Amino acid sequence: MKKGFMKPSLTIFIAISAILIVFILPFGIHLDLGPGPNSLVSMIWETPLEPAWYTIRYLSAFQFYFEFILFRLIFFAEICLLLVGKFNKISFILVGVISELIPLLISIPALFILNADGDNLITIIFPIPFLLIFDLILVQLANKLKFNNINDKI
Repeated sequence: MKKGFMKPSLTIFIAISAILIVFILPFGIHLDLGPGPNSLVSMIWETPLEPAWYTIRYLSAFQFYFEFILFRLIFFAEICLLLVGKFNKISFILVGVISELIPLLISIPALFILNADGDNLITIIFPIPFLLIFDLILVQLANKLKFNNINDKI
């Protein structure tokens, strides 16, 4: 095994887990304070919490919520860097925290910005912290396995 690389089985496990958590699991709850339904939002699907409204919409996050998913994509790139042996603990934790804070920082002021009809002008999405939990687990896993490539400046 080359210096700085993980075991192939661990690499495959982390890659599959990253794909599931970043793209498949919901990253937030979309709140619609107007007449529309609230929904669970993932990178590749969105489903209403009230099933009478509409069915599952696919790839709506890339169309309507890109500002909410941008740092999730950057976090996925950080995971890819971990898999190729270029792990930096500080940037890994920072991108993980920012990816969960961005939806919250956008949504809180959006609660108070209304148009003339009383609808919100900015999308309100409150995060579900699956990605942050995964981030912390990967950092702990990296510390436990003592990878040769960890930047231990924290």
